[in-house]
Amino acid sequence: MIDKSIRGQPMNRTDLASAISSNLDIAETEALKFIDSFEQIIRTTLSEGGEVSLIGFGRFHRKKHRARIGRNPHTGETIALPARYVPAFSPGKTLKETLKQTV
Repeated sequence: MIDKSIRGQPMNRTDLASAISSNLDIAETEALKFIDSFEQIIRTTLSEGGEVSLIGFGRFHRKKHRARIGRNPHTGETIALPARYVPAFSPGKTLKETLKQTV
């Protein structure tokens, strides 16, 4: 359960670890290790071209941004920006439904 004092507020790593710790009855240090491991697995999987799908919650994947010509806003100089991958998250059906109910 999430502490009532932080409901509706932005949650950082420490807050998340605290919530996991109380939900699973484990030490906060163990919850932080879990978060670190989760992040590392997602980073590694995405960097290798894979995706992480958590049914109902969502899918972590990467999107390709095409190469394009950009402009330096200070000088007006044009710059060739190469194609690149960026991380993306697509929410799952259950998460979407949960958020719809909060409006």
